Amino acid sequence: MDAIRPAPPTPPVAQASGIAPIRPVAGPSNGPDSRVLDPAVSVDVRPEASEAKPAQPEQRAYVRDQDSASLVFRVTDPKTGDVVMQIPTEVVLRARAYARETTTAFSGERLVKTA
Repeated sequence: MDAIRPAPPTPPVAQASGIAPIRPVAGPSNGPDSRVLDPAVSVDVRPEASEAKPAQPEQRAYVRDQDSASLVFRVTDPKTGDVVMQIPTEVVLRARAYARETTTAFSGERLVKTA
C-alpha cells in the first residue's frame, strides 16, 4: 500500500495586466468618498413611542371547531377578515378530525393481530 502524500502546492495566480476591474475596489478610507451605512435595526425607546397603538387592533377570539371538537384561538385582521394566526393550525385540526372519525368506527370492535 502506498503512503499518503500531500498534494503539490498550486502556483500563485498572476494578475493580467490588460484587464481593468468592472468597478474599482475601495480600500479602507475615511475620506469624503467613504459610505456610512444606516443601522440594520432602529428601535425607538422613548416613552411616547410605546404608547402609540394601531388604528384598529387585531381581533382575537376562541372558536369551537365542530369537526375536530377542538377549541381554536384565532387572530384575524379586522380590515380584510383574513386569519393572521391560528392555534392549533388547520393541519392539526384536520388530523384530529380524521383520527376522531376513524376511532369512532372501531370503538366497539376488538382487533386481533394474527401473524
